Amino acid sequence: MKGKRLKRSFTFGLIITVLAVLITGCGSSNNNNNEGATNTNEPAKNTAANEANTGNNAAAEAEPAPDLSPIEFTINTADDKLKWDTPITKAITEKTGVSLKYDLSVGDQFQKWDLWLAAGDYPDVVVLDANYTQKFKDAGAIIPLNDLIDKYGPNIKEKYGKYFNLLKDKDGNIYSLSGVNKSEEAAANSTANFIVQYDVLKEAGYPEIKTFDQLYDVIKAYADKHPQIDGKDTIGFAASMASWTMKIEFNNPVINALGLPDHDRSRIDANGNVTYNPVSEESKAYLKFLNKLYNNGLFDKEAFSLDNIATKAAQGRVLAAYSPGWFLGDAEASLRNSGHPERAYAHIPIYFSEGTEDHSNTLTPTQAGSYQWTISKNAKNPERMIQMIDFLFSDEGQILTQWGIEGTHFDVKDGHRVLKPELIQQRLADPDTDYKEGFHGIGTGNFSWFGIGNGAKLADGDYSTPLTKDMVIANYDDMTKEVLAKYGKQVWADFLPPVEYVPGYIWQLTPPESTKVEEQKIDDTWRKYLPKVIMSKDDAAFDSNWKDMQDAINKNGLEKVEAAYTQLWADFNEKYNSILGQ
Repeated sequence: MKGKRLKRSFTFGLIITVLAVLITGCGSSNNNNNEGATNTNEPAKNTAANEANTGNNAAAEAEPAPDLSPIEFTINTADDKLKWDTPITKAITEKTGVSLKYDLSVGDQFQKWDLWLAAGDYPDVVVLDANYTQKFKDAGAIIPLNDLIDKYGPNIKEKYGKYFNLLKDKDGNIYSLSGVNKSEEAAANSTANFIVQYDVLKEAGYPEIKTFDQLYDVIKAYADKHPQIDGKDTIGFAASMASWTMKIEFNNPVINALGLPDHDRSRIDANGNVTYNPVSEESKAYLKFLNKLYNNGLFDKEAFSLDNIATKAAQGRVLAAYSPGWFLGDAEASLRNSGHPERAYAHIPIYFSEGTEDHSNTLTPTQAGSYQWTISKNAKNPERMIQMIDFLFSDEGQILTQWGIEGTHFDVKDGHRVLKPELIQQRLADPDTDYKEGFHGIGTGNFSWFGIGNGAKLADGDYSTPLTKDMVIANYDDMTKEVLAKYGKQVWADFLPPVEYVPGYIWQLTPPESTKVEEQKIDDTWRKYLPKVIMSKDDAAFDSNWKDMQDAINKNGLEKVEAAYTQLWADFNEKYNSILGQ
């Protein structure tokens, strides 16, 4: 669900029309999740040995000769930096004949999708989240892809392997495609989601910061000494609650601080029971932390009207925040390019207590989230789009989109691909390098262009992406290396717990139809009360406002919603286990 680029909304912050009506829906580094109906904190089994019959023999099937005549498809995006005129996208066109015309949509993506659906006027390829994939399917706006994949998608089947059937909706059809995760380890560029400015840590003597109390102390000490930075008021802690960002900024910190997998606003206990996190005691404790910041002039008073924190972070005056790496955008690169590397950020985990057992670093088999590629009924020659996607899934396509062009972006040395030093330096100097070269495309999960994951290997025995620990370190500036060394780390991923494998996240599943009205009322109520709770003038007012919010949310049908999601989660796990024979 991603906003700026709709990362997962919750956009968050969503796996494809993946797991039946259930799943239509990211998986990854510190986007957390949990297992299933028996014990949600137990890692899922990750046996890659027995591939499903659907995927095993796919590569052996006769493949029709590809049509390479020029053809253009329109596709929606909220990313205004994307363009097709790049070395990598030109190579995609050379290999497939297909080019993409980006249909830029700004503002509220959900509103835009609703308008398209009402008017019947949408791009050839519509990139949606789980919920809207289901809506478009129910309206007959997108086409089933089964027959097209059977005929033109051998590489799609081969890469999905035993997970192929997870793509199917409850009616047996496949309506969307996104990346599959073939990696066996967390990415070396994974990061924790709380950020603290380098200079704050330096002035504090590089202390261990593990709890909110410790975080508060270093923020306050620095802000008291530096009330302004470059002539602008210092912001101790930033946040944003406009639109979808509310869920990331005011719910996900609680989930992370508990060391739990990321199930959006849901908490799942060992018995598979789902509860609504924003009314939990831990959420109350986090809002109390924000209330303390607010009453001491350390919380950004514009947070309630902001839709992102990247702009303020790029100004160098935000000392700390909850901000997943993708949420910051190019803010850190901008700071370094403007000569302020000390204003970039350490990415560290923060907990409610130092003894927290952390299970938040998870991977899932499929990656869709908000990036489910569907083909609309308006598209002419949809088989050409499937052929292009199949090329992207092929080893040749993976190398092209993840490594680039041999001789231009990488060389082969001793049988292994190695990025050119010039590309590494170019990326350090210009944050838009990956856009200009074509590495950045419309999302397909955790990776552009249907990438299959860091740590995954291709048939040649080499890695599918260049993202190794050595490469990550090579891309760090000197100050980042210095800060990491102070904590005895080499990369930010070293702060994370061991990776755990889980079937999926609840936000990847198609929401229950029976509770849509109640869910909207609950979200609206949460949004209404949040500012009032955070801005409470004293402890008594805080407790009163918190109780008012709890009561109002409960009255809007919370018990019904929790019961529906408990059943949804149980059904999903039953389906997942039956497909994988567990």
